Amino acid sequence: MDEEMIENRREYVRFSLNVPLFGELSLLRVGEREIRSRNQRVLLGNISLGGCRFTTSLQIPIRDDVEWQIKLQMGHYFVKQRAVVLHESEEEGLNAYGVKWLMTGIEKQAFQYRLSEYLRLVLVSSPHIVTLYKKIADRHNDDFFKKLDVTS
Repeated sequence: MDEEMIENRREYVRFSLNVPLFGELSLLRVGEREIRSRNQRVLLGNISLGGCRFTTSLQIPIRDDVEWQIKLQMGHYFVKQRAVVLHESEEEGLNAYGVKWLMTGIEKQAFQYRLSEYLRLVLVSSPHIVTLYKKIADRHNDDFFKKLDVTS
């Protein structure tokens, strides 16, 4: 039986986190109304330049007009990322949510630098993975790699 090839339509490489990365989730805005909520600890399962997946006991609405903030400590850096929840599922009795980062161009560049540094620290035993990630992150500037990249 032939298996169908699955096309990778992701814009950004997603990294599964073997080292626990906790974040502090808080509500920032509903529609035009600013709301400041208490922080709730969440556990990130994966992360990318485009977003992340986390688990929590909270039940979070899937609405594009609700803006969240996730505070992370990635190695030596502390970051606060604005996000919107795109989808949910259940994982080991907890709610799992996929979020998309909301960033300006400058915020995206700063986050990419911090994420690359964090991955370099976490993946220290696999430096070839970090090198490959840097090539993939810069794929839009590399004509050779574009030919191999199914997402371009």
